[in-house]
Amino acid sequence: MDFDSPQQFTRLRAQTASDSYNPADEVADWTKPTDDLDIEGSLSSSSSQRTPDGSREQTTSTAYLTIADPDADIRLGDRIRTNPDDGRLWEVSGFPSNDINPFTGWQPTLEVSLTEWKG
Repeated sequence: MDFDSPQQFTRLRAQTASDSYNPADEVADWTKPTDDLDIEGSLSSSSSQRTPDGSREQTTSTAYLTIADPDADIRLGDRIRTNPDDGRLWEVSGFPSNDINPFTGWQPTLEVSLTEWKG
């Protein structure tokens, strides 16, 4: 499926490192260079909520990224930023969904749940 006016994004994927608490486990290491992938899609904001706490405030925003390529390499835990960078950084917070039509085999898009935390 092609979009008439796609937005440009970059998928960031952390390298892995041994967990300092359990060396048998691998964890994301965002201090090392990331594996980047340019993608096209459409971002739809869902909601935003500010949560005041006695010592700080946090704002959580959710959105959905619809990607025209249903086979795009996006995984839970990846990060997404706009290209050019507008200062927002989203984390893939749900398993990407690439539904398929059972009668025709058509896969229209990849739908990605995103969350951003600030504060």
